[in-house]
Amino acid sequence: MFIALKTRKLQLRHPLVTAHGSTTHRNIIEITASEDGFQGHGEAAPLPGFGLETFDESLAALESWVKNPHRLPDAPAARSGANTAIENLEKASSSTTPASGKIAVQALIGSAESSSIESEVSRALEQGYLAIKLKVAATDKKTDIARIQRAIQLVGPHSALRLDANGGWSLEDALYVLSAIDSNHVDLVEEPTANPLDWKKVREVTGVKIGADEQLTNELQVHQLLEHAAAQTFVLKPSVIGGPSATRKVAELAQSNDVNVLISSFLDGPIALRSARDLAMELAPNEIHGLGTASLFIDEFPADVVPTNGFLHY
Repeated sequence: MFIALKTRKLQLRHPLVTAHGSTTHRNIIEITASEDGFQGHGEAAPLPGFGLETFDESLAALESWVKNPHRLPDAPAARSGANTAIENLEKASSSTTPASGKIAVQALIGSAESSSIESEVSRALEQGYLAIKLKVAATDKKTDIARIQRAIQLVGPHSALRLDANGGWSLEDALYVLSAIDSNHVDLVEEPTANPLDWKKVREVTGVKIGADEQLTNELQVHQLLEHAAAQTFVLKPSVIGGPSATRKVAELAQSNDVNVLISSFLDGPIALRSARDLAMELAPNEIHGLGTASLFIDEFPADVVPTNGFLHY
């Protein structure tokens, strides 16, 4: 097997502000694995604050893999990209016919400014999105409450509103904010605090369903979340948890324990976004997934990973 690497920088239209900080661009490593005239593609793109290796570490791990393809990288993002490339190569060599169809995706609202909420949410609704995800916990509690309340007013019954705190609230902050809003209009909140042992109380006090995301990085954490019934939804990022095969394994565990599964982008480039889209279709075709991120970039993405009327068509 021959492996080629190519680095690329993708620029966001506007900074995405989360509890981990502000992201303005993504440095990615595109991987091409070739054998017997067939090719498979993968992508590695670590992001600071998510427990992954640095970009330089990821590139070094992949360069070592190029020299010894029989040993996959240990670094999580690099390993995810390598596994994706290998699976896509196997699909290509088996002449598997790609599935066709469409899946619903959510719009992502990352601006921390209250003044931007109305225009961004209104635009997403006009574009046909059935779910809108609002980043929270990157500012003070009162601003978060105002932003969420305005989003609730705008969304109404037309779309589901999801919140993502990225573990940025304390337990007290989470209870304060989520108790101050009409929680009946919130579909779920991802990672309200950094400690999953808090989540059951957040759910009991506020009534808001909990989504696990950053905590889904290894098998031990997955089993602990299931044991404590900490989350009602697992938001799976294939780019973080090991690629397609690892994602399927976690999804099977979740669904066998009555936990919903959503597939989410990691602010991915086109290759990883396409792979995640295919997994969403395979594992949870009737859910609204976190894969509507292509439009966040200045760079032009292929049409099959760019949302149209709130769906990815392929």
